Parts: sequence; structure tokens; C-alpha cells
Amino acid sequence: MRRSVKPAVIFLWVSLFVTGGAPFDAHGQVVRGRLVDSDGETGIGGAMVSLMDDREAQMERSLTRPGGLYQLAAPAAGRYRIRADRIGYATTFSDYFDLSAADTLTVNIVARIEAVSLAGIEAEAESRCRVRPEEGLTVTRVWDEARKALEAAAWTQERGYYQYEMQRVNRLMDRDNRRVISEDRSFESGYRQTPYVSRPAEELVEEGFARLRPNESVYWAPDAAVLLSDPFLDTHCLRLHRDERRAPGLLGLAFQPVPGRRLPDISGTLWLNPGTSQLRWLDFSYENLNLPDAVQSAAIGGRVEFQALPNGTWIVDSWRIRMPHTRVSTNPLTSRVQSVLEGLSVQGGDVLRVHGNEGTVMEADLGGRIAGVVFDSLRAGLRGARVFVEGTGVEVATDRNGRFELNRLEPGVYTVNYSHPYLERYSYVPEPFEVEVPEGAQVPSQINFAAPTITRILGNLCRDEQRPDDTANLPGGGALRNDGILVGQVIGPTGAPLPGVIVRILSRDFDISQDVTTVVNTTLRAGRSGVAVTTNESGYYRACWVPVDTYLDVSVMEPGEDLDPNQLQVGYTLSDLIKMREETVIIPADAPFETLILRVESN
Repeated sequence: MRRSVKPAVIFLWVSLFVTGGAPFDAHGQVVRGRLVDSDGETGIGGAMVSLMDDREAQMERSLTRPGGLYQLAAPAAGRYRIRADRIGYATTFSDYFDLSAADTLTVNIVARIEAVSLAGIEAEAESRCRVRPEEGLTVTRVWDEARKALEAAAWTQERGYYQYEMQRVNRLMDRDNRRVISEDRSFESGYRQTPYVSRPAEELVEEGFARLRPNESVYWAPDAAVLLSDPFLDTHCLRLHRDERRAPGLLGLAFQPVPGRRLPDISGTLWLNPGTSQLRWLDFSYENLNLPDAVQSAAIGGRVEFQALPNGTWIVDSWRIRMPHTRVSTNPLTSRVQSVLEGLSVQGGDVLRVHGNEGTVMEADLGGRIAGVVFDSLRAGLRGARVFVEGTGVEVATDRNGRFELNRLEPGVYTVNYSHPYLERYSYVPEPFEVEVPEGAQVPSQINFAAPTITRILGNLCRDEQRPDDTANLPGGGALRNDGILVGQVIGPTGAPLPGVIVRILSRDFDISQDVTTVVNTTLRAGRSGVAVTTNESGYYRACWVPVDTYLDVSVMEPGEDLDPNQLQVGYTLSDLIKMREETVIIPADAPFETLILRVESN
């Protein structure tokens, strides 16, 4: 499955509105002026002014500059008036005026000071879902405040004059959408029309918000333009809603498809702050997907978050789409092929910073955080440890005091671990810990790690690998003890570590009394003739329970050699055995631990 929200095309035009230094450029019929406060002097920036014709159709719209200035172009001569909208305040209208062809008219407006408050509105007062509710209803009053933010977001989206630093996120969650299984992040920066854009509203209404196919399914989320569109408003009804568990203290404007809709659609809730009337976010879920009940019961849907910028523009600064991650299996009782829910695929993005001509106009908060300290064996902070979230690319290094903080995390349960060069040289992997990042947490979740002593590391180095009960037979009689542990690192010609290469450890005490042209079947098994191990991401390897008090030939397999380290039965000729010898080491029985660095001189 892939994310339904298509990335916007990079846009290199910077609006004149932002520069603020050049005069307006007048073409055709133009209305310009200034929106001021009730004192008649203080300009009001960030308000949405619209040019309305005598049938109340919106012809043009724009946000006022910080000083209250605006300019609107009329499509033709005619009779118009100006509407000025501010979130949290009543709408102001100018008187009607006549605009002649090629005329430029100045219309200054004194804004009304009547505040609009949504506090105290009870959702139960209007539980009926209404399509385009008429004036005078409480649901209409709430919609008008949501509309103001949506229009500002749609206007900002149309102009596209910001530079965005963004983070794209792909996550795989468990079936309960709680535990993070894996996560990939990517970052990008540049001028673009908008960080987030949906499919056109007409197409979504006519063809559906999801396209389900056997091999690929696509899901789309709405943006501000879709929510404001006539096709969407004509096919969805509105009602008031509250949910103190999911959105405590907020007032919801819920929508759902009108009866009779059969295409894949969405229902959801726009959440507003009753005190400020500001739009916070949209939660939505998918309807009419025609999926099995076990799949449909998952939290399939998403969230779109809105953010007001200081100059009155609005953007979508975060979005997520949750899609089912399924596999096909056969029911053992009915033998029927069925889809089984394995988890949720979550795709979306976050705006990290917004840059305009005036500099950085927005910087996102750090989101969910996990913080703590990595201590060494003496309980002092361990500098330079790598703390990471397993299954993701999220990691950070500890500072000189051993402190760390993982940020920009979404709510969920994460598996966190750490590593350090002095641990990696033994291929020692500490036990990970699960940490939960709660919804809406204001402080980081805490976790501390205590690095083990060298004695403890050596004592537990091979704890997860079974020790052979028998010994290796020597050609002339006798036996070898399987007590040895060999660790080391494989490095390349430049000294860089080589991850994912296979190291072979073979005893010289092979029975090679057969004819040299025949193949000697050598069992690569711990405690027998040898072992094959693979280096980790830092180039370290570890071989457990190898023979002691005997010569061991240690070599790195050449590129192209195909040997599964779990494959036990391998054939070698005598010439192969001679060719493989790179380094030789003896692990003494009285100190059965040895370190060996292997250098590969050429690729």
C-alpha cells in the first residue's frame, strides 16, 4: 500500500504579498484598502477579506497584510461588497459599491469588535446531522469558525510561497495501533505550493476516498480545499460532537456521508478550541470499504492537523493515514482464502520548519520524547553511546554526561536499546527495554541504561548459544575441548568496518588423509571442525564454543562465495583449505577468550 497524499510539485514563485515592499500591481478592476480596528487607525493583519458580488458569491479572497492592507481583483465591472473574517470575531461587511471597468477603488473597513465564543455549546443541543445547515443554528455558528481557518489554509495552499523543511514518515504498527514494529523517516526541504495536498474534491466524491485492489490499495485524505468544496458539503452532513476522552475540552464539528452513499467515503470530526474558536485538527475514518469484519475493525483512518502562522496564514503541519496491513491465508476449517490483519501501515508527514522572507516563521515542537542516561560500570555517564529505537532509523548519541533524548515520536510503545564501541568489540547486545510515549505527554518518558562490567560481559557473552556436550576428535586420537570464544572485527583497506561478511574459523586438525583430489566433507559445527559467523553492522563478529589449545585458521569469505552461516555441511578440497588461511590463532584453555582483528586488503 502507498500513501494516498500526493507530494506537491516544488514551486519557486514567491508571492508579492510576502515581500511587502513593492506596490500593488493593478490590472483590470481592482479593489484595495485597509482593515482597521474600531479605533480607526490600528491595522488588522491576517484577516481573510473576500470580494462578494450582489448574489453573495465569492469572487476573490486574500489575507490582509500585517498593517491591514489588502487588494482584490474583480473579474468584471459590477456591484460588490467586501467581507472580512477573523477567527473568534463576527464577520464584518462593507457597504455595497459599484465598480466600473478598469476602475481601481479604495474601500477601507472598520472591523466589528463583537467576539464569537463557542464556549458552553452543548453537542446534544443539535444532534441531528444537517446538510448545509441554515443560518441561526448552533452548528452553523461552529461551521463558520471552522470555515475561516479552512479558507485561510486553502488560500495559503493556493499561493504556495513558503520554504518547508519536512519529515516523511512510514510506520508499521501492530493490530491495536499501539506497538511500533518499524519506522522509516526521510527529510526534504524546498519551496513548494503546500506540504500536503489531496486529490480534487470532485474526483473524491465521484470515485471515492479509497481504491481497493488485490495487489495495491490507495487511500486519500481530505485537505482544506476538499472540506470547503461544494461536492463535499453536498454529500456530507454536519452535527455537533464532544468526546472528552479523545479531545478533552474541545468542541467537535462531526461530518458523515449522507444516506445512500455506497462509494468508499470518510466520516470525521473537526475539533475546535471553544475559547479561541481556532481549528485544531481533523480526525477521520473510512466508510464503505467492503472489507472483512476482522480488517474493518482496525483503526483505519487518519488525522490532519492545522497550524496558524504568525502572519495569519494557515497550513497543514502534520498528517497521517492509517491503512490495513494484511496477508492472505487459507482458513483451516473452511479452506477458504481470507485476508488476515497483521497490523496497520501508517504514512504521513510533519512540517519541521517554515521559512519565509522574514526568516523562520514556524518551528515544530519536539513531539513525543524519550530521555535518560547511559551509565558505565562505575555509574558515571557514558559518552558516545548510540541509543536507538529498534526497527526504526531513530537514534541519537549520548553527550559527555551520558544523557540522551529521542524526539519527534508519536504515541506508542517503542523498543529502545543502546550500543557502545566497548560493547560492540565483544559483539555484546544488551537487553532492550519497552518504553511507552503517552498521547499528549508534556514531559519525556524516562529510561536509564547501566552498561555491564567486562567480567559480566564475558560471563554472558555466549549465554544464548547452546554449548556442545561432546568434543572434537583429533586425527591421531584424543579430543579437543570446546571452551573457546573468539571475537574481533573485520575492516577494509581504509580501516572502515565491513558489516555482513562471513568469517570462517577452522581447526588445522582435520583428517586429510584421503587423496587430495577428493572432497573432504567438513561439518561446520560448534565444537567440531569449526564455525561460520557473520559480522554485525559495525563489522564485529563472535564465535562461541570453538576448540582451545589448537591452531585455528580464521578467514574472511571472498565476495561471491555463497555460504549460509547456518549451513552445516560444506565440502572443501585440500587446496581450498590452504587458500582460505588468512590468520592463525590459538585460544589457551586456561584463558579461553581471544580477540582477532581481520583486515581485508582488497575487495
